[in-house]
Amino acid sequence: MGRFLMFFSYVGSRYRGLQRQNALVKGDPIPTIEGALHQAMTALQPANSFKIVLSSRTDSGVHAIKNACQVDLTFPEEGKEYEPSIITSVVNYHLRRRKDDVRVLETKRVPDSFQCRFMAQGREYVYRLAFPKQQELIDEREKLMPKLMKFRFNSKGFPMLPLGDICSVLDVDKTALLRETLDIGKLLSAAQLLSGIHNFESFTANRKSDDVYQPHPVKMLTIGVKRGQPFGFPLQGHDYKVNEVLEFWDIHVQSKSFLYRQVRRVVGAMVLVAKGAIQLSDLQDILENPQKDFKFSGQMVMNEAGLYLLDVKYNPKDLIFSPTKSTEASASGLLCEKEEEMAEKPVDGLDEDSTSDFDNLRPRPEVTASETDILIPEAAVTADPDHQLTAIK
Repeated sequence: MGRFLMFFSYVGSRYRGLQRQNALVKGDPIPTIEGALHQAMTALQPANSFKIVLSSRTDSGVHAIKNACQVDLTFPEEGKEYEPSIITSVVNYHLRRRKDDVRVLETKRVPDSFQCRFMAQGREYVYRLAFPKQQELIDEREKLMPKLMKFRFNSKGFPMLPLGDICSVLDVDKTALLRETLDIGKLLSAAQLLSGIHNFESFTANRKSDDVYQPHPVKMLTIGVKRGQPFGFPLQGHDYKVNEVLEFWDIHVQSKSFLYRQVRRVVGAMVLVAKGAIQLSDLQDILENPQKDFKFSGQMVMNEAGLYLLDVKYNPKDLIFSPTKSTEASASGLLCEKEEEMAEKPVDGLDEDSTSDFDNLRPRPEVTASETDILIPEAAVTADPDHQLTAIK
């Protein structure tokens, strides 16, 4: 049996989250990313009953540029092991065949003691948002309100207006489109305030009552704000260009681990400040006095469509596999034609760890901004670490 680390990417719009679910809907399994991977892996015909261990969980509708998982696989012939490249090729063949929006980027043979979740050194998310460039566009939409009222309809019991999104189809369900302009200076100030070591209890959503997992609320965040662009931007040669109507921004959030829905609520708080709905002092208050019930708590959740897991980072040394003589012989005995044989066979129809981030403390950097790129450099801590540690107790 060998342990393999798999890096994979997906568009989460069609799926009910990352984790595999045992429930059925009208006789069919609930579509999840892990479920798609698991079904594709059955084409490898391993001799063992395997389980996929996920590094970083994502909610329904959230995407990933690069996530990670581990799986233990036993080759069906005794004395042999799977080649990582064959696993990647076979799994991707069946994912493509089933028209799943999931792809394996790379497979690595790792030590049998490797743990993809707890050995991750950091995770990075990016939240893509866009808003109208000019106030005139918002004013024009407001003028249409009386005429749009006749097309009013209900969604989940709430009256809605059919306000069409001004964006390319490539950005649908992949970018959060706001209907108000944002003050980027205030957005940057909020990012500066939230960066560093804080108790983020106010920025997590409640889990189910039967969930006993309670991660530590103290985290060290690094938040960067950069100017973005629409998908397909280099191809826009026609008269109507999305980037001339909408302004795109990417918010990067890095940490060793995160609380449940923490990234979306952090970005939501930043947007509230940038819209002028709350003040920086309000944000400072819930950081210094962690609480669940405050006046703008219900306004902090952002749409899942704009959220991407960008990367899961590991120490390269932890990924080095040193095979014994027996495993070397097993791996070299796997022939290339086995890949083609398995590919032709039909397929049967955490949040992260609670480790607190006290290491690698660095002083708070100066924040600079330019017209094309606004970035908060890495790390963010007060100059008085003793005070921080006292507050954590």
